[in-house]
Amino acid sequence: MPGDIHYEVFFKKNRKAGWALAEAHDSRDAALKLAHTLLAKNKDGSARVSKETFCHDARKFRSMTVFEGGAETYGAIEEKTNEAQLPCLTPDDLSKPHARHTIKRVLTGWLERMQALPMELLHRADLVESLEASGTELQHAVQKVAVASARDQDANVQTLVKQLNELVQKALGRIYKDARDAKLPEYPRKAKFADIANGIFSGDKRAYTLRAAMADRLRHERKYGDKLEALLDMADTLPEAEDARAFALGEVDSYVSEVISFDAGREALLGKCKDLGETIERLTCLFDGDGKADALRMAPNCARRLAKWTHSREFDSCRAVIAQCLLKELERPARLRPTSVREEVRLARDLASRLVISSDSLLPADGLIKTFAARSARLLQPEVIDELLKHSADIDEEVSRLLMLEENLVGEANKSKLAGYVRATIGSSEADGYYIRGGAQPLERLARLAAHQKKVLKGTYPKDAKQELSAKFDELGVKIIDQSKILNMVEAGDRPALDKASALLRLATGGALPLGRCSTDAQARALRQIKSAAGLSEAQTEDGRPKLKAIHGLLQQLATQTGKAA
Repeated sequence: MPGDIHYEVFFKKNRKAGWALAEAHDSRDAALKLAHTLLAKNKDGSARVSKETFCHDARKFRSMTVFEGGAETYGAIEEKTNEAQLPCLTPDDLSKPHARHTIKRVLTGWLERMQALPMELLHRADLVESLEASGTELQHAVQKVAVASARDQDANVQTLVKQLNELVQKALGRIYKDARDAKLPEYPRKAKFADIANGIFSGDKRAYTLRAAMADRLRHERKYGDKLEALLDMADTLPEAEDARAFALGEVDSYVSEVISFDAGREALLGKCKDLGETIERLTCLFDGDGKADALRMAPNCARRLAKWTHSREFDSCRAVIAQCLLKELERPARLRPTSVREEVRLARDLASRLVISSDSLLPADGLIKTFAARSARLLQPEVIDELLKHSADIDEEVSRLLMLEENLVGEANKSKLAGYVRATIGSSEADGYYIRGGAQPLERLARLAAHQKKVLKGTYPKDAKQELSAKFDELGVKIIDQSKILNMVEAGDRPALDKASALLRLATGGALPLGRCSTDAQARALRQIKSAAGLSEAQTEDGRPKLKAIHGLLQQLATQTGKAA
């Protein structure tokens, strides 16, 4: 109510004098005019204007300083020699992206309580009134910006406070004046956005005017989710003319990006997510513009509506905010899937491949790789590895689960650490008992080691780690061969010499033996059979020549496999 607000003007003649109430006014402009008049008449004096708002609940006035000026507050401080200069010089500068971001940063708490946006604050007199009546929110925000700017510039804080206060007063004064002079356009709830935008574009073509109209429309929506739906309705009814459409689309994009930059606005967009993984999945779909993805099926309707616009790459500001949110969420220490390491690994792999493919200037691939490398490191924490290996049927399944991790890790350091876990597992006494003296047939155990070795050789481990792991599997295989005498049995059989040579080489090339000493042993035994008297005699027969040709092919195949493994 008008009678609940008045403005008090205080004045002091010099530094040693005390503050005295000069006058009280109902009009803000009149109070500010009086303060400036008093300062002009007395150069050594200081003036202060406070807004007094009566709180009916507390039955008292709340005071908010709206202007300070004069020698008392802004005396020169010699120790700061750099000239203080703000990046924003005019009220219009406050509507630029970097300035709105600063407003959001220093007024986040108040804006979220009001479910309001920086753009609305710059174009709605009622919001400005609420901010000034809130107590010290505005002055604290000014001081935060001044302190940060002074630190960056090595300049005087008080000078920056003065400049900021002057800029804020100009901006607020313009909003009040435009509202009083009915210069802020109205946007009836049932009006079409195309008509509003076309009218402004054919008139003064000022972004300020269109933003004010949009702010008036959002005045009726009390929650971020409702504001988001209203803005997407505007996007769906853009002007048809290309120039007018581009003019309106840019402002809608800016407003929507502000909504989703707030935690509460982002929650309204994404809905309740069961875990961090679901949050990142939905953000990924929004960045990629995949409105039909399963991840968005249970999300609020506005998420699917926004995905249509990000898919068309017309909402650049929104995609930039989503990209920032994605990186921020990926950098969090929380698990993607707290209840399942396997699901965590699968999701991390899917997200990494999808995001790297869709990366662009807003979401650089190098930044993603760095982020996923950090997340990969968390998968290698002892408690996560313990959970991964829990309920494994045997040591062989533990090795399989560890090797499965490799293709889902990013970064050489992480893969080297994983190799350490694998080495420790296959070097344990439990592994010796399972592979060397296990219940399965020797060839089955050798084939399992060969399969693990093949997976390692196909992986992207650091070279030293890869060679060491490969040698470990081969070493276990040699122990199995020595203990079981399996190759001796093949040699001692009653089959023809060339058939025994062929059988030995097929074991080495067919994945039944690890590459290395195991395959070399089989090859040496095969050559011994070929060079034996029985082998040389058989090679001269009509049946022996095709066998010898097949053996030659197997030897070439083994040489190729050994070369690749080196």
